Amino acid sequence: MKIDEFIKKVNQNDRMEAETFNGVVAIYDDSEHEVLNIPFYATNLLEIKYMKPAFYNSFGKSSRKYLSALIEELLHTPVKNRFPEKKYVLSAMRNVEGPVPIKQYVNGMHVSDKNTEFQFGYADDKDSAMKFTQQGLDNLSQWFPEEAIEAMKEPVEDE
Repeated sequence: MKIDEFIKKVNQNDRMEAETFNGVVAIYDDSEHEVLNIPFYATNLLEIKYMKPAFYNSFGKSSRKYLSALIEELLHTPVKNRFPEKKYVLSAMRNVEGPVPIKQYVNGMHVSDKNTEFQFGYADDKDSAMKFTQQGLDNLSQWFPEEAIEAMKEPVEDE
């Protein structure tokens, strides 16, 4: 389970709320008291810090059972799989309509046995741009110079 998925599921329960800060997931009860901290890299229950001595009074039995199941699933997820993979788009400044360059995003690629080329969308149309993971961009370096890919790379904002 990814950390953002864990937070979303915790926040579905009316009795608790979760957020991240300084490398931990903080969980609060419905009166906004911090109850426990789960480090991003925790792999067992001993690494969880209980902030409120009356942990069991903070949540009802069903909420504790729900939270325990979520924590167990998070702890069984390998640490490297807990974080969402970043996505990137590629852009370039191009002189398409006259001497003034405009920014365009790659929205397709044409690959043949003789050449490989980018296809660009309309100016500033980031929404229709192809999304790449870092591994996908690394794979492009077999056709394009790595420096060119790095210069064109832009992170996609979290949705």
